[in-house]
Amino acid sequence: MPLSSKPAANPASADRDDWLTPRCFAVLLALLTLASYPQIILGLQTFVYRDFGLFSYPIAYHLRESFWRGELPLWNPLSNCGIPFLAQWNTQVLYPPALFYLLFPLSWSLGVFCLLHLFWGGLGMFLLAHRWTQNRPAAAFAGIVFAFNGLMFNSLMWPATVAGLGWMPWVVWLTERAWREGGRTLVLAAVAGAMQMLSGGTEVTLLTWVLLGTLTGFEVIRGNGQRGKTIWRTGLVVLLVSGLSAAQLLPFFDLLNYSRHQESISATLWPMPLTGWANFFVPLFHCRSYQGVFMQDNQFWTNSYYLGVATVVLALGALRWRQGRVWLLAALTGICLMLALGDATPAYSWLSGHVKIIGVMRFPIKFVILPVFVLPLLAAWGLTEKQPDIAEKNNRRGGTWGLIWTAVTALILGILWWNWRSRPADDRIAVLWNGLSRAVFFTAMVAGWWLVKKTTTPASRRLWQLLLLSLVWLDLYQQAPRPQTVSRTIYEPGLSRPLPAPCFGGARAMVPFTTGATFGHLFLPNVKTDYLGRRFMLACNCNLLDDLPACDGFFPLYLGRYAALFYTCYNSSTPDPLLDFIGASEILVVETNHCEWIPRSGGMPLLTGGQKPVFTDDLAAVQMFTNANFNPRREVCLPAEAKPFIAASNETTVKISAARYSAQRIEAEVEAASPTVLVAAQMYYHPWRAYVDGRPTRLWPANYAFQAFAIPAGAHRVKLVYQDRRFYLGAVISLVTLAGCLVFYCRPRRRPPAAEALMG
Repeated sequence: MPLSSKPAANPASADRDDWLTPRCFAVLLALLTLASYPQIILGLQTFVYRDFGLFSYPIAYHLRESFWRGELPLWNPLSNCGIPFLAQWNTQVLYPPALFYLLFPLSWSLGVFCLLHLFWGGLGMFLLAHRWTQNRPAAAFAGIVFAFNGLMFNSLMWPATVAGLGWMPWVVWLTERAWREGGRTLVLAAVAGAMQMLSGGTEVTLLTWVLLGTLTGFEVIRGNGQRGKTIWRTGLVVLLVSGLSAAQLLPFFDLLNYSRHQESISATLWPMPLTGWANFFVPLFHCRSYQGVFMQDNQFWTNSYYLGVATVVLALGALRWRQGRVWLLAALTGICLMLALGDATPAYSWLSGHVKIIGVMRFPIKFVILPVFVLPLLAAWGLTEKQPDIAEKNNRRGGTWGLIWTAVTALILGILWWNWRSRPADDRIAVLWNGLSRAVFFTAMVAGWWLVKKTTTPASRRLWQLLLLSLVWLDLYQQAPRPQTVSRTIYEPGLSRPLPAPCFGGARAMVPFTTGATFGHLFLPNVKTDYLGRRFMLACNCNLLDDLPACDGFFPLYLGRYAALFYTCYNSSTPDPLLDFIGASEILVVETNHCEWIPRSGGMPLLTGGQKPVFTDDLAAVQMFTNANFNPRREVCLPAEAKPFIAASNETTVKISAARYSAQRIEAEVEAASPTVLVAAQMYYHPWRAYVDGRPTRLWPANYAFQAFAIPAGAHRVKLVYQDRRFYLGAVISLVTLAGCLVFYCRPRRRPPAAEALMG
């Protein structure tokens, strides 16, 4: 059967299910979303668990503060001694729907923003599944499973990831329409693809286009004379998506070229455990509890990817369709589940060694994203009836479902017995009840499906269908304990501190790596108390909530020079010259049973001058700069190639006054007794430009990872400005592409020849 063919639904059944329109399903989906987290939508509480409070909320707060200051946050001066912000991609600076949480109170709007993407993803899955199966109840089943599965609930802590997932079915649906229809659907597919691209869900976007590339290739191989159109239309969509996203992609690829992933995290860390497939039937199998949330033993990325037992069973049942697309999706699901096991299978080791882009995934468990997307679609096929002339007899169907129910129940009981024999007593009861509940829900769904088939009156059929869809949601909603939500006051600025807060340009706070590692994986039972403690410690990105400059931070990408320097020296006792140079005014230390901020003297301001240049290579510069005898007030390490451009040779006197510091600009008046260099203790990155009296001058790496530029003798006005030319070029490309899409979409439609003759 060609890939483009659709399963033939039972016409009589289709007529009875016409009530389940996209609008009706959207209302049902909205009600279920509200029922999932009413306290978030009503503004009574907010999320805080793990990365939401430590990474996502501080990032959104920094973006919001920049927005209301009228700044586009290309650079973040408060973390990691300065780090690119927009180029990180998952900061959502250019994602249009982010305006929602920029305009409304953040402690309410960010949580609602994430929940709205659950709704959006479920609606998109309904439309995609209906297009592929022509069965509305099956499409509704797929939409609810995709919107409320364990991975989607877990992804609420990452606005970028949940947004990428929310757009995933829309991109697939509209791109496939673009293959076949062309015209305006090309623009719609490009807009959906660009929205997902700008959402910042890097791995989700990558896997979306892996899926689309696979489907496109199969469409071309099994095509029906439209191969040429399929290829060029798909290529055009990719080109338009790239053009619309160029303002984000060009800075990202530039940062990727100059950066390193977080050095302390291995690319093969956090695979799905070998027993992980059993979690599709018993979500808590071989898990341990952290703050009431159960996590698998070998990975800490997601607490669940449960889709419902019925979803897995129906997905396997979809293989009865002798259709290329079904078998293709099933094969892709199997491959991803194998890769999710990481180095436990030779496939992942080989692929990661030969396909470098696999490193973007970072954790092998992330390959589960694609099965979570595909299995609801396969389940929708499993729910779709064949034509009456080839359908099984009712008694045979009933007997088959009886055997399936027996096998699935036996499998769940076997998994529970395995867990009871191999796990500590503390978690046995919770897992037992969890598995038995899944068996009960599966039994209820089988009974509900049977009642729907037996019901002949339209009103009763609708009622049973609604109850069945509600059971699907309830099974997913109760599949595992979920993170606690807390009062929105937890994010209020102005957290009390024992020391005067450092300010940008004058000082920085420092959390030694050993201190962060000691408390990084220790959790207090109470989520609110735990978070307040981490906020006091400025863990991850919590310094952004109080606009405090810090020496570290938590981001996907780090500038290569920062990583090389700080992951060399930061892991042990950081030498005093480095602490002095970066302006560390307080350090977090661990006492017997608590942490305490200790004041530190000797920190230097952000902008200094007059040091004697020492020209050397990078390795010697690191060794010299991290030596306890090095004095950053009197000398500065510069690259050997800078020597012909630097007139200074000795230490001199420099007076710096009227210094003004902002996120992307530093200005000051400088008076030097003789030619010298001015040094800035922020990370060196090529978009920074230096100017002396309005004339550009070359910026050099100083002390290996920071900034310096030459100034002549006398009084001068100097400034450092962050000018990301790749962003400006990308913005021009994006605007031109957007204008072209608007012109194409709004152009008058061409009338068919028959219509023109009739008008004539």
